[in-house]
Amino acid sequence: MGLRQNTADFATGRADSFVPPGNFVGYRPSIEALTNAYAVIEALGPKSRQQIPPVALVQFGEWLGWPEWFKNGTTLVQGPGFPDRISVADDLIVIANIVDHGAAVEMLLRLSGDSKITGAPVVAPALYNAPSLHDALLLAKRSTEVTTPYVKMRLQVDERQFSIAIESEIEHGPLLEFASTAYLCSFQRFIDFFRPDVVEQIKFSFAAKRQGRISAFLDSLPGTKQFDAGIYAMAGDPDWLKARNSQTDPAFWNFALERVALMERDCNQSEVVDRIRAVICKAMETENRVPRLKQVAASERVSERTLVRTLAAHGTSFHKIVEEERRLIASELIGNTSISLAEIARALGFTDMSSFGRSFRQWYGMTPGQARLWRTD
Repeated sequence: MGLRQNTADFATGRADSFVPPGNFVGYRPSIEALTNAYAVIEALGPKSRQQIPPVALVQFGEWLGWPEWFKNGTTLVQGPGFPDRISVADDLIVIANIVDHGAAVEMLLRLSGDSKITGAPVVAPALYNAPSLHDALLLAKRSTEVTTPYVKMRLQVDERQFSIAIESEIEHGPLLEFASTAYLCSFQRFIDFFRPDVVEQIKFSFAAKRQGRISAFLDSLPGTKQFDAGIYAMAGDPDWLKARNSQTDPAFWNFALERVALMERDCNQSEVVDRIRAVICKAMETENRVPRLKQVAASERVSERTLVRTLAAHGTSFHKIVEEERRLIASELIGNTSISLAEIARALGFTDMSSFGRSFRQWYGMTPGQARLWRTD
């Protein structure tokens, strides 16, 4: 029998306890994962408001057909799709909704066998254009940590083996079980791409018991498994890491590196820089133009000189922020063939295609047309 959702179901009884960001409607089969999510959000404090790209959640929503419970309890608008960035809190709640509504195994099956690698446009370029397996795993580790700040990946290599262990602020339970297994499935696919001959030799460790909710799926994974291990991890021969990629493209590899570096930078910015980025993005989104420094200073209620000094104190500048946001938006839109290259140029505030083309080549070492062809292929 389903459970009626009420905010009170998750109250801790403390005056300073976490307040759920959204409303609850309808029934849900379980509240176990959601309770785990709330504990993490409360422990993160202000970090739970950090904005991150939805990454795999977009594909999860598409795979599930955007059910009405998918965004339940979040601040997100109901229905298909996500904004470019969502809060860490909303990210955790959506994942908890997937687990509590019994869709975890379906998502894991798609993750382990779907033709698309979740996390594109960062993870896919890292996989298909990384010079070596070691490079691919390192970049995947960085992209995972920056898009899920409640998770750390410990990659260790010695003469006997390499291992990837998952450390998380999520308490042991169904939420951690699903999230950790999803990460391991993604890493397993990296190994399979570089060394398909060794996937049966991967050694998995699961904190979950063999009789857990997704034990049948875990048993189906290639490789050896240790259950009730107290940790989620995988290990293999260190020689696998030397596997080279005959399909590597240095330009697209650098593209992937920059995307992750931009996300890492965003996570370490101050609130004032975040606000300025938001003003710039809104102007490009709604007015197809880049705002003037004078307008942004007015929105902050400071002089232009003060704003310049403030940004310099945070190691950046107005021009640098504009260029970073243009690069990021361009890399997001370039794979969307329903939007013409001319429309992308206008959306970024360029007055003509030649200016857009010159800037794009400076950013990524290729033309917009070349990037679109690669992304669509």
